[in-house]
Amino acid sequence: MPLQNARPRWPLVSLRVTAALVALLAVAQPILAGGFLQGFYPLLNAHMVAAMILATAVLLSVVAGLLVWRVGGGPSSFAVGYLVLLVLCVAQISLGFSRVLILHIPLGVGIFVMAEKFITDVMRYKPGADAAATASTATNEPAEAEA
Repeated sequence: MPLQNARPRWPLVSLRVTAALVALLAVAQPILAGGFLQGFYPLLNAHMVAAMILATAVLLSVVAGLLVWRVGGGPSSFAVGYLVLLVLCVAQISLGFSRVLILHIPLGVGIFVMAEKFITDVMRYKPGADAAATASTATNEPAEAEA
C-alpha cells in the first residue's frame, strides 16, 4: 500500500471557524431586528452593521471553502454553497436598504436556514472518509461478483 501525501488540515479548520461565525451572526440578525420592532430603535443600526459583518464572514467562508477544495482535497460543495449564500446576502442587504420588507424578511429566513445547515455539514465533514468509502466499495465488489 503506497503512502499518500497527507493533506493539510488548516483549510478545514479555517472553514469551520468562518462557518461558525456565519452561523452565529445569522442567529443574531433576527434578534436585532426583533429588538428594533419591539421599539428599541438603535438596534436597526446594529442590524445593519451585523449584516455587513455577516456578508464579510460569508466571503471569508467562500475563500475557506475554496481552500478546502483546492488545497485540502475536500468537496467543492462548501465553496459553491457559500458563494450562493454570499449572493443572497448581497441581495438581502440591498433589499434592506430599499426597505422591501416583503422580500427582505423571507430571504432572511432562507439565509438563516442555509447558514445553520452549512455549519452542520462543515462540522460533520471528515476528510478522507470519501476515499475510505470508495476503497471499501471497490474491495467489496469482486467478493459480491464471486458469490
